[in-house]
Amino acid sequence: MTPELTTQLEACKTLPSPPGVATKIINLANDPDVDIREIAQALAMDPAITTKILRVVNSSMYARQGKTEHLQEAVVVLGLNASISLALSFSLLKSFQTDDADAGLDYALYWRRALLSATASRVLASAVGIRDAEALFLACLIQDVGMLALEQSVPGVYENLPEQVQQAVVISHELEKIGVDHACVGGWLLKRWNFPERIEQAVAASHNPGAIPPDHENGLFARCVALTSLIAEVFLDESGESGVQTLAEAVQTHLGLDKQKLGELLEEISVLIPEAEAVFDTKILAEGGTDRIMDEAREVLMLRSLHALQTVDSLQGQAVTLENRTKELEESSRRDALTGLYNRRFLDGFLEDAFVEATKKNQPLSIAFADLDKFKNVNDTYGHQAGDRILVATATILKASVRATDVVARFGGEEFILVFPNTDRDLVKIICERIVKAFQDAHHDVGTSEDLTVTVSVGMATHCEKQGFDSVDAMVNAADKALYSAKLQGRNRSIPFDPVEQLQVRQM
Repeated sequence: MTPELTTQLEACKTLPSPPGVATKIINLANDPDVDIREIAQALAMDPAITTKILRVVNSSMYARQGKTEHLQEAVVVLGLNASISLALSFSLLKSFQTDDADAGLDYALYWRRALLSATASRVLASAVGIRDAEALFLACLIQDVGMLALEQSVPGVYENLPEQVQQAVVISHELEKIGVDHACVGGWLLKRWNFPERIEQAVAASHNPGAIPPDHENGLFARCVALTSLIAEVFLDESGESGVQTLAEAVQTHLGLDKQKLGELLEEISVLIPEAEAVFDTKILAEGGTDRIMDEAREVLMLRSLHALQTVDSLQGQAVTLENRTKELEESSRRDALTGLYNRRFLDGFLEDAFVEATKKNQPLSIAFADLDKFKNVNDTYGHQAGDRILVATATILKASVRATDVVARFGGEEFILVFPNTDRDLVKIICERIVKAFQDAHHDVGTSEDLTVTVSVGMATHCEKQGFDSVDAMVNAADKALYSAKLQGRNRSIPFDPVEQLQVRQM
């Protein structure tokens, strides 16, 4: 949020603020040692809140057999957190409601959206397993509180707003006017009021369900808050374009619930709306509005399902094509563009897996680090095109010299790594000597009267035989040291890693 807007908000004398009872409740919410008696005493300060709490406890939301007539008993039934959340909801609702006909903000629509979002939260909480349903109820009820703050502190901010049902339109208007949206302002406001961090975070992220990582403890809670706003839009949109498909995609993406489950959730919400109207003593939807919306929702969800059935054969064909294409792209991403060998990225993963498997099964694993001798001279003398042709030929020689179970990868430049699963030191030495011999016998056309021969030096290391390595990196490092020994001893040869020999090399 910009410093200018923060200053403007802080200077606003009519900025919405919690009443005395709500402030006391917020303090109780942040007190880990609060008890039921303190909660009941705080709620008793406001008879209207007491009445609504009792009404909620005796509603079908809690399905109790006996009637609760005393506030302290109601708090026991609800529990501490639920009592605090509901009491705060009722207190803020009473405090912030207004009928300013001259305001740019449509207050009636604002509160209908807030109550619809809060009502939807109870159904979502049950569907995804959020235990603290009342805290979610509160967060959904006040998720747009930033609009109240902006209406009071930024004159004319909501003037000439084409419509206020679609949050996307409202957000775009706010960004154009002041550079931030009301979710950001709402988060700032709740932090200023010392609200619990969970609710503050969810309100601040209410326009971006993915803002809080999925594995975060508040991630699911925040995604539900954001999605209740889309659910409210479905019920509020009287244009006939209820946005059910958009909602279905969002619910699938962020909650993993399919269209059939969404249809069931919307049915449950429509049943709860009359009850919410009774609890809050207000009209949320016009007569017959719920039936109209549910008819549209069923039509959209069912028609798209029928369409999916009709096109299933076509989709299956496309899926096969896409699967084949995906496999091709995956394979391409593993390969070096010039040589066609596996690339460094694939090698790192494969080698790590092979090392773990060999260690687990106590099987030998060998690798070879191969480097073309004096390859820089080839590029400098005959040009990079000739050098590229030799690298391609090198790939051919290496693949022809190993078994089908072995892996050959280009490590970088003229360096190559070969991986030999379940291969001991003696066998890998035979294979690498064969490779050295193959390079000695190979002749390359470099555009001169005589063909060119390029030799190779190879260093080898074997894990889980006479010696083991602590990690893949240590094993590769050992093969690299053996390669260095091969270079020092005149190139054009293969050398297995030997700790004693390496000590002598370092001394030399």
